[in-house]
Amino acid sequence: MIARRRLTCSWARAVMASLALFGCVDDAGSGPQGGQIGGVYTEGGRCEDQKQPIGETDVSPLGFSASEVIASIAGERTAPLTWANGGSTTVTVLVGAPTAVRFVESTRVEDSDPSGVEPAFAVDCADHLEIDVPLSFTTADGAFAESLEVTLRATEAGAARFHHELDLAALEGSYEVTEIDPSAYKEVSVYLRGTISESAVTGEIDGTAESHPSGSGPDATVSATLFEVATF
Repeated sequence: MIARRRLTCSWARAVMASLALFGCVDDAGSGPQGGQIGGVYTEGGRCEDQKQPIGETDVSPLGFSASEVIASIAGERTAPLTWANGGSTTVTVLVGAPTAVRFVESTRVEDSDPSGVEPAFAVDCADHLEIDVPLSFTTADGAFAESLEVTLRATEAGAARFHHELDLAALEGSYEVTEIDPSAYKEVSVYLRGTISESAVTGEIDGTAESHPSGSGPDATVSATLFEVATF
């Protein structure tokens, strides 16, 4: 059974990132739980990042280099993947050589206006490395056969995480959105998120389906459905 959740948001204050909607309430009238969704602060704060380009082999202020991260996650990683619609397959992930590296000094900044919140990858504002890499993401059933350009986020040398919005019009695999009816919505987005470690890869694919705005001006609202695609 596919898990879905419908949210209603202030159109002027809705921000969508990492499957997160800010200034929203669900159909039961409650807002997001725990103050954050998908690693993005939603109550009174945001991450302010200062980014500094560094070399692939440069030891960062974190005590490790991008080359150490890549060495620890090099080689193919495979995992069982379960579709929300039913059925399963095997996913294979392979990270390529870095094309750019940045040391990111991240500080939490108090912000009383949720509309100013920007996407953040982690549940806190930890310093980290950003490593731009090519990433191969394929499934044995042919649903995905993608060559992507993603940004890894590493707070330690032995693992890295990534978040990527898939271009549904440019997929090389056979996947099409069937978890919801795309024609019933204004916009549909699907996201790939994962963690690669020295011995494994885990993650999920899920999406948002945004309805057309109801009303106009600052009082307008928009509804969005969050839906699951797969986990691995």
